[in-house]
Amino acid sequence: MNKNTFISDLLAGLTVSFAALSLGAAFGTMSGRGAFAGMIGAAVIPIFTSLFGGTRIQASGPTAPMTAVTALIVAGAYDSFPDKIIAEQFITLTILMSGFFMIIAGIVRLGKLISVVPNAVVLGFMNGIAVLIWYDQLVKLFGLAGKKVLEGGIIQNFLTAFCTLSLIFIFPVFIRKIGIPEKYRSFFSAILITIILMTVIVNFTGLPVERVSLGNTVSSVSEYFGLISSYFPDSRILTTENLLKVIPLALELTLLGYLDSLLTALVIDRLTKEKSILNKELIAQGLGNAAAGFMQGIPGAQATIRSVLLVKEGAKTRLAGVFLGVFVLIFLIFFQGWIGLIPAAVFSGVLFKAGWDVCDREYTSAYLKQNWIKSFNRNFQMFIILFTTLITVIFDLNVAVISGTILFYTGKKLLGKYGIQDVEIEFEDEIE
Repeated sequence: MNKNTFISDLLAGLTVSFAALSLGAAFGTMSGRGAFAGMIGAAVIPIFTSLFGGTRIQASGPTAPMTAVTALIVAGAYDSFPDKIIAEQFITLTILMSGFFMIIAGIVRLGKLISVVPNAVVLGFMNGIAVLIWYDQLVKLFGLAGKKVLEGGIIQNFLTAFCTLSLIFIFPVFIRKIGIPEKYRSFFSAILITIILMTVIVNFTGLPVERVSLGNTVSSVSEYFGLISSYFPDSRILTTENLLKVIPLALELTLLGYLDSLLTALVIDRLTKEKSILNKELIAQGLGNAAAGFMQGIPGAQATIRSVLLVKEGAKTRLAGVFLGVFVLIFLIFFQGWIGLIPAAVFSGVLFKAGWDVCDREYTSAYLKQNWIKSFNRNFQMFIILFTTLITVIFDLNVAVISGTILFYTGKKLLGKYGIQDVEIEFEDEIE
């Protein structure tokens, strides 16, 4: 390390920390654990994974797919355990166990299995995750499925979310139009600036809309350690019956974290011309998630967009990811109280954009524009994508990935008997 790399890493970490903080708070809110838990995950996970991971330059933290599954776990825990402390212990145990399973996966060298999962299956489950995110936000905004409408009513909250989503798309175009040089544009985080702008407008106009819930907030270090102690699994939750409930949920998080992290590692490898040590990355992700769970955060994985941004911002060493986590932690300590001013519908807008970033658009666009409907191979690929998407939405990720992979290879073998080859999607760059 020298002065030049130190400064490059510091600036890259600072720049990307704005996106990490904003998304961490949004994903924390979506998870049901609160914005505070999301920011804890956004601060803790990248520090561990950057120090010990197999991808040298990366940005890990809460991601849309991991949060979608976490939200189901949190909701299920509170449905099963009326006592908040027991419910939180169940959630903590699930996250800790998923981290443990991830570490075991790295130790027994399962990283190579990422090559077995067809790209069509990956695109399908990412589409499914996007649908789940959008559905969850529509439920909140419109009071569907028996849910209570956000305070302030449907119209005001919907307009707030719509304006937020629109500004996130418009802002990058705006800064290009006004002539800001490309090398400085990353300092203008569309998500962060939109959150600030919408929060100011809503609070200035006095719109009576619901604000973001911070969740398990603390006002002192001793209170924080008390919170950790209360929610750490004890004999009340460590029963055979509860462990049998936790294991499949933890495995689902592990599988998703595995796919999310290693696919992103492959993307970063193409950018940096390096080769990640995949098993080492799994161990680091397990450590990061276990630490986040212990500290009452939410789990995460290596995040594609943030990792790519870190590389493009000129990060040189592992310190860039560490700085990212440290800056989020600093913001969390000093600006925690400000998060409670943000309208809940603003984060709904942010999450609609997150779903848009997660879902596959390139393959579908190419399928339509290039008239791939005439190609048997392309139709088979599209069938696998749609099948995996539907199973992810209707059942869960584990069933979708396993059944989609089996169906793909079964179909590939049958098609091979008729001389039809090359049914795999070749362009991995499309995977977000």
